[in-house]
Amino acid sequence: MKSKTFILLLLLSLAITAFSQDPLPLPGKPDISFACELNGSDFAELLSDSSLVNELAEMRVSLVVGLIDFSSERTAAIQKLNAAGIPLVAWLLLPQEEGYWFNMHNGDKALRRYSDFKEWTTRNGLVWKGIGIDLEPDINDAKLALTHPWKVAWKAYLRLFDRKSVKNGQKRYDELLSAMKTDGFQVESYIIPLIFKEREKNTTSFQKLLGILDIRTEKEIPMLYTSVIGNPGIIPFYHRPDMPIGLGSTGGGVKIEGIEAPAISWENLERDLLIASELTDEVFIFCLETTVERGFLPKIKNLDFTQPAPDMHQEVQKQSRIDKWFGFILVILDHPVWLTICLVAIIAGMVFGLYRLVSFLIGKLRR
Repeated sequence: MKSKTFILLLLLSLAITAFSQDPLPLPGKPDISFACELNGSDFAELLSDSSLVNELAEMRVSLVVGLIDFSSERTAAIQKLNAAGIPLVAWLLLPQEEGYWFNMHNGDKALRRYSDFKEWTTRNGLVWKGIGIDLEPDINDAKLALTHPWKVAWKAYLRLFDRKSVKNGQKRYDELLSAMKTDGFQVESYIIPLIFKEREKNTTSFQKLLGILDIRTEKEIPMLYTSVIGNPGIIPFYHRPDMPIGLGSTGGGVKIEGIEAPAISWENLERDLLIASELTDEVFIFCLETTVERGFLPKIKNLDFTQPAPDMHQEVQKQSRIDKWFGFILVILDHPVWLTICLVAIIAGMVFGLYRLVSFLIGKLRR
């Protein structure tokens, strides 16, 4: 009798333990992070909805918070998320006049931004699971490209000869990453996928053209936004083993001269999620606010990740051909002196040919 009682108590204890633990993730379902790039007041307004915070906690997602400011509204919202147990990544950004994203030319400002972030974090007792770095072109260059494309083209051409900025920028960001590591932060970076080809070809022309840098972090997330590039084959083509995949964009983010990047449809996002889930166990989605606005959040929550992803063989082959051409162009651009000599020779040849043609026609007319 005592042995039966002991067995019953043991089974009851095991049952209570099992039900008290967090639910196991669904088969094939990746861990999901949502990025949010709102200013402090809009960020606080979005998260004032307790049902949204509860749903995010229930889905066990992480948030990548774009720190455009360190306002009191943002501070309160971060503290609310900390209290709800939602893991947060601090995505460091700059004021627009300083370039907004980190880039090759604002490393000193990035270092100061990190120092300000640490002081703000300590003063308010904020908790972060890591820091995110996004190296993209200076937002002022992007604005110039829309208003005066020839000016930005000339600026980019001159950058091809600028090796000093690459070295100085790399030095600054090495200092930044070293400081973050010393302070105990895990650092993740959001990668323009074409940078992988730059690594393969051992060139710096793409970095110099855009004013960005190829920095190596513990976690690299290629931004494989089919809403921008169009071909879903980029997801398996640019994915790297043991690394997350960035999907989107569902809309939102910073506007440049009033222009916003195109937004993905739910059908395409569902497709991309299924493709990504077969390659990685961690997915990054840009961005949270429009995912909520467009009603995608419950669809992601209830998505059946056990269904097969569509075959991407043809799309991957198409991207492979594009990638080869891009590599060829990178190598040419990495030798700007020879490129300039060739261009001058071609233009001179065209001018000389035109001169000979005009002379021939004038001679014919005189006869």
